Amino acid sequence: MVLALGSVVSFTLYLHRYTWGFLKADLGQEFGWDLVTLGWLDSAFSISYGAGQVPAGILGDWFGAHGLMTVAIIGWSLSLGATALATTVVSMGACRLMFGVTQAGCYPNLSKITKNWFPVGFRTSAQAWMATFAGRMGGAMSTVLLGTVLMGWLELSWRAAIGVLTGFGLLVGLLFLLLFRNSPAAHPRSNQAEADLIIGSDPDARQASRSRVSWSKLLKHPTVLLLMARCFLSTFADQLFVSWVPMYLLLEKEVDVKSAGWMTAIPLAGGAMGGVFSGYAQSWILIRTGRPRLARSTLGFCGKFTAMFIIYLSLQQNNPLMIVLLLGLTKFFADWGLPASWGAVTDIGGRNPASVFASINTVGSIGGAIAGPTIGWVIMSFSSGEQPDAAGWQALFVLIGVVYVTCASLWLLIDCTRTLESATPEQSA
Repeated sequence: MVLALGSVVSFTLYLHRYTWGFLKADLGQEFGWDLVTLGWLDSAFSISYGAGQVPAGILGDWFGAHGLMTVAIIGWSLSLGATALATTVVSMGACRLMFGVTQAGCYPNLSKITKNWFPVGFRTSAQAWMATFAGRMGGAMSTVLLGTVLMGWLELSWRAAIGVLTGFGLLVGLLFLLLFRNSPAAHPRSNQAEADLIIGSDPDARQASRSRVSWSKLLKHPTVLLLMARCFLSTFADQLFVSWVPMYLLLEKEVDVKSAGWMTAIPLAGGAMGGVFSGYAQSWILIRTGRPRLARSTLGFCGKFTAMFIIYLSLQQNNPLMIVLLLGLTKFFADWGLPASWGAVTDIGGRNPASVFASINTVGSIGGAIAGPTIGWVIMSFSSGEQPDAAGWQALFVLIGVVYVTCASLWLLIDCTRTLESATPEQSA
């Protein structure tokens, strides 16, 4: 039940978050906003999302995930609904800021949930289902539900479609409030044997609340710093799929809105499947070798390195369907790193995985904030006229490939056996 709840929450978060990328073309035409303005609105979310990470992580480690996550789900659903009422850059920016800060608490506290509810050997698999599969499928279904079903088949306005998705989010918040508890020991449907199984593989999992991280240790820890750099680069690259692929299909490839909905979903579905594969592969390696660094770094490095080659291959294609299929394969490999990163955080985080995750995700949010205007600038700078053209989009894909290979190289240095309480590296790494 906890796995299902966490997965539904992750699904809903991305279902709501990816609506923005699909609506950008309509918003630009309706309000006359150029790509740089839309890029800054991208960044408004990333800025507040990053600013909210550490406070949300601290609150989650101290009070537990139950109440904080309930407030977060309801808060970001209402913030999404408010975007349908915005009419200016300022009001839309305010909605984006609120949307970011309310979503900030989700993944730090989902990381804590996996720490408190799943044994070490199966934790990465659970993280893959929650964070990668459910999250990416939420993003994939966002474009299908919003573009193909609600705006296409049902012919709803984008504002009415946003209202439908807002109502779904409020229902999810209510379910989480009623069904979740902070730990097996606190849940009426759990028993002592279940709690002992989890604690036996990781004594720190006993601590579901009343825990504070040592920030001096965290900010000096080399593995944390490397994971921050990895998250910065990975989040930067992810903005291509979060906010720009729908516009690429609609404007550059002139795909109709119904087709753009399901075609945009293909890369995200690829990422969902890649994350699940990575999670199970890491669990398989970890159970058989007992070497978490081997499990995390192998999948993290190979995934991003392979993704670089495939996104460059997509540049040789002209057919929109072939391009999105290759982008789906790109995301399949690129998202191997997401469960690897989650696993590394819970490996090193001790009793404070939410705070550790939040500090790393804060840096990732900076990457997302920089990506919005940077991507808009790259597209326009390499385009020959005042409107984006093929050369501008090609330059963007080249940039993302460079980011991928740089991110891959960091996994050669990341050592998840060096916990916050111990600086002793894995001897046979």
